[in-house]
Amino acid sequence: MSDAETNHLPTVNEQALNSLKNLLDDPKIPATVRNQLQAEYQNVQRLIDKLENEQVYIVAFGKVSTGKSSLLNAISGQQHFKVSPLHGETKHQNHLDWPSYTQQSVVLIDTPGTDEFDGEARELMAQQAAKQADVILFVLDGDISESQKQQLEIIAQPNKPIITVLNKADLYSHDEIQRIKASISSKTQGINSQIVAVSADPRPRTLIVELADGTRQEKIETPAAHIDELKQLIWDILDKEGKTITALNASMFAGEVSESVARKVIEVRKSAGQKIIRTYCMAKGIGVAFNPIPVADLLFAAGLDVAMIRQLSKLYGLSLGKVEATKLTTTIMAQLAVLMGAVWGVNLLSSAMKTVSVGLSTTITATAQGSLAYYATYLVGQIAEYYFIQGNSWGKDGPKTVAKNIVKNLDRNSILLEAREQILKTLNNKS
Repeated sequence: MSDAETNHLPTVNEQALNSLKNLLDDPKIPATVRNQLQAEYQNVQRLIDKLENEQVYIVAFGKVSTGKSSLLNAISGQQHFKVSPLHGETKHQNHLDWPSYTQQSVVLIDTPGTDEFDGEARELMAQQAAKQADVILFVLDGDISESQKQQLEIIAQPNKPIITVLNKADLYSHDEIQRIKASISSKTQGINSQIVAVSADPRPRTLIVELADGTRQEKIETPAAHIDELKQLIWDILDKEGKTITALNASMFAGEVSESVARKVIEVRKSAGQKIIRTYCMAKGIGVAFNPIPVADLLFAAGLDVAMIRQLSKLYGLSLGKVEATKLTTTIMAQLAVLMGAVWGVNLLSSAMKTVSVGLSTTITATAQGSLAYYATYLVGQIAEYYFIQGNSWGKDGPKTVAKNIVKNLDRNSILLEAREQILKTLNNKS
């Protein structure tokens, strides 16, 4: 490979950008799926903007009153994040650009306290916060509790650096801080995290000042925030792998959205496919029930199966021709004939009985045959849809096993009852 070719190889950042843009602009995604995944697509666009602007997200995470907001204010040098003794003051995620680090555009993000939510809501919020983060600050104000450990385990991912921040260090002696850090480290052995002690908002202290005349006077002093070690650690992480982290996280999120899109496409197609199948089931059931010519009605029914398979193939983007659809129909019917020979025997018998039945008996016979025809087409449709979902193949099982599994798992009685009721209603209306 020449030097010129090497120089034009896409960077990790460019690869992630291309992946996200391809996902966003994929013309094969139906509009209905795009509407259902609107929130995900908005997140994809945010990630594209994030990568183009070389942004890195640092998210503070922890319980109420551990000092998350104070910590971010100290890091940024601004009183941007609201600090309050009220429980749950931070209601939503809050963002602020941090211009101190010049190599990348850094965004500081505050989140609601983890103990503001219970059960699934807390876990969901934790996962959402972790997904958008490139670096996580897990803020404590003492030794880690069991619930906090569980929260940390939820958000911990190997591709995201985690800094466990022991805030309010001014409340402890040096020896106490060392013991707390050792305890946290012991309890979180399976989690890749670095521990730093800071004082984001030190408590005021009273000093005794001796004046020139020898008298003493009390003076209240508020020490400056002590976060230099944390800042340096963040900068070291970003210097070493900041751009790689953001590109990797974006790519992983793009993969998750891509999987969501694929699942939604299948769901939408399956819903539309079931409508197609049931439409042809009804057409076949009524057509067979109304057709007075023995056996010929079954040929009409086979023609409907071919038409149904062609329409299903279009739904799944394969567009089979008539010859291909006929071959597929024949393959499916051959497997069903082996599995359900008795059903087809009753079907042929019902067809022949039409010429000798009159009055109510004709209605009963026609309904029976129409119901079986409905059921047969339903089976053909389910098997054909499986074939198309597998990408125009039977997978490793083959048509015989696929047909057997589908027949086994369908509730034949409920389908026949549904068919009988619809066909009887139509016959009675016709009469």
